[in-house]
This record gives sequence, structure tokens and C-alpha cells, in this order.
Amino acid sequence: MFTLKFNDISKEKGDYIINPSNTVLSLGSGVSGILRRMCPELQNIMREYLNKNGFLNPGDIAITIYPCEEYNYAIHAAIMDYRDGAKNVMPNYDRIEKICKNIALFLDEKRVKVLTPLLGTGVGGLDKEKVYKIMKKYFEKIKSEIILVVHKKEDFKKLILI
Repeated sequence: MFTLKFNDISKEKGDYIINPSNTVLSLGSGVSGILRRMCPELQNIMREYLNKNGFLNPGDIAITIYPCEEYNYAIHAAIMDYRDGAKNVMPNYDRIEKICKNIALFLDEKRVKVLTPLLGTGVGGLDKEKVYKIMKKYFEKIKSEIILVVHKKEDFKKLILI
């Protein structure tokens, strides 16, 4: 199930939060920055994952615990490519599609509540309506409850019509 909600994502609680992150698992700005402020310990968890598993490739996801009370786990999506020598740092729609496919496969038969922002539309600059359509394609048929949390009222009004 895929639903749209107008709210501040930091005010929502769920089993998982999707963190639009990067290949080096560094909490930066946007939703990632919100998570850094809400739960500073998360960066240490991400560092441990990185030390154990290495850098992600663009479009990959990494699952970690979320060490604070809002969520149980974080799904870190490698939207930005911050590896040394990366040629395509910024995201594209194929990368968003790969991320959504990976998340849908991970969630497969789970029945959990997952919160997500519009992936790649903040710092990444991708078109919100195109990203919404990609996310909807992968998330509307899975058993988990995926809640797309939109902060700007004008974006919410546009997306609700799609």
C-alpha cells in the first residue's frame, strides 16, 4: 500500500525510515540532515556498516538499526555518488528506479510501516512528479504500508492529483 501524507517527516513514527543518502553513508542535508539532528547516534551505526561492508554503489540500499525511538530501522538509499572519482554524483531517474526496486524486494512479504520522502528531489533536484510515479509503480502493490511524507503543501496538492 502506498499513500501520500502532508506533514513534517520528523513528526512521523514507523518501523522503517527511508534515508535518501549517498554511497559513503554520510548524513548530510535534507532528510538525511533531519535524521542527523533527530538521532546523532545514527551516523555511528552507518559508519559501522560502512566499515564492515564497504561503500555502496549508486542505487544500492543498506539496512541498519535506527538507534533512537522514532523508528526501528533505517533504509539508506544511495542516491548521491560520493565515492572518489565518481563521474555521476547527482541522481537520475534510473537510479531512483533501482532504489525503489531494491526497497520493494527487501520489503517483499513484510507488513511494516515505512516512511519516505520523495527520493532525489531535494538536493538531487529531480522532478517531483516523475519521482512520485516511479515510487508509486514499485510501492503501491507491496504488503507494507509505505507513506510518502510531503512537507510542502503545493507539492502535496499536485501529487494528490496524479
